[in-house]
Amino acid sequence: MSGSAPLRISSCYRDLRLIAGVASTLAALVFMACSSDNGTAPPPAPVITVTGVEDGVTYTEPVTIEISVDQGVYEATLNGQDFLSGTRVSDVGAYRLVVDGRNGEATSREEVMFGITLAGDRILIVRMLDLGPNESGGGGDAMLLTDSTSAGMFHVLIDAGPAGVDGADSTAVAQRLAEMGVDTLEALVLTHAHSDHFYGIPPVMRDVHVRRFFHNGQVRNFERYNATIAFAEATADTAFVPTTPVIRGIKDPGSPIMTVLSPFSAFLGLSGADNSMINEGSLGTLIVFGEFNMFVTGDGELEANNRWRNTFPTLTSGVDVLKVGHHGANDAIFNSGSSGASIWLDHTRPEAALVTANGISHPRQGATAELLSRGIETWCTNVHGDLVLRASSAGQYFVTAQRNEDQPCEPGSAADT
Repeated sequence: MSGSAPLRISSCYRDLRLIAGVASTLAALVFMACSSDNGTAPPPAPVITVTGVEDGVTYTEPVTIEISVDQGVYEATLNGQDFLSGTRVSDVGAYRLVVDGRNGEATSREEVMFGITLAGDRILIVRMLDLGPNESGGGGDAMLLTDSTSAGMFHVLIDAGPAGVDGADSTAVAQRLAEMGVDTLEALVLTHAHSDHFYGIPPVMRDVHVRRFFHNGQVRNFERYNATIAFAEATADTAFVPTTPVIRGIKDPGSPIMTVLSPFSAFLGLSGADNSMINEGSLGTLIVFGEFNMFVTGDGELEANNRWRNTFPTLTSGVDVLKVGHHGANDAIFNSGSSGASIWLDHTRPEAALVTANGISHPRQGATAELLSRGIETWCTNVHGDLVLRASSAGQYFVTAQRNEDQPCEPGSAADT
């Protein structure tokens, strides 16, 4: 028994070596099969190519971005939104382009950070002032246009407030102009004869030199209005009641061009005209700076919109920015005056809308919803505070808000329609 044990161990060892050898051979064959070029090898990651922008560069003109991969497919986003190759980007701002490529299971990513800023040494600045919870008329208006150049700044004021609850503070706009160092206005435009637009004019004109004063010539049985018009006409270098469009550069031929459109005149001679009739007499103002344009409506409603659309179609169609009439009222938007179709928005086709409103009675629910449903970038003072728009002659522009920049415009708290 003791003599046969080593033989059994030796035989077992030979068997184990044989089994191991077979296993090794099988493993090698499997490895070779997996490593052979039979379509099962891991695919290479796609190489992403981005042209038109470079990482870390700021551009002063629009860019067109092209994206391609050498194999597989890709998806791209720009600031988190889906992006298609060949798209032109023109809006001023900071951008993050992310491209994710995929080739089977293999992936790759390319990120490009870039910016677009205003071109040139001359820009247009539009400041829409937040006049607070004035329940009179919907909130009041005051808009300062500034031709900002290397030689200085030149200003136009459209309407002048007042501000505060019940419009009690007639000096608010004058104080704001003083804070900004404005001592001369190339023009002051009073759009129409409502107190939430003209109460602030006398304080402004006591402090600031006004070269030209525009108003619509409305007749009213209202002593404070009549006194304001008389004071303004006596104080300004020149006073105008436009019966045809008046076209002027803010300062010189290279300035943004301001065209004051003559008003819908049916009610201007009625001393007892009601509020809606007075709104319809609003002066319209078109501001053009190279490829950028903006239309300012005062408190214009349906009749005023129809006049601007029918009498001055080329001046009022396809604007970049619309100052919405009557503090975002429904009758400044809809054909019926309350809801439904809007031939005015179909005609103007604004990319962006600015609304001055008190956040109580205005803006109205219907008007706000219609603007937003059309994808119009809508800014309103009741949510966003002071609004500042900057534009270049190349057509670039952007809006910044004093507050809540990431929130949408909302109707007033007591706006029930």
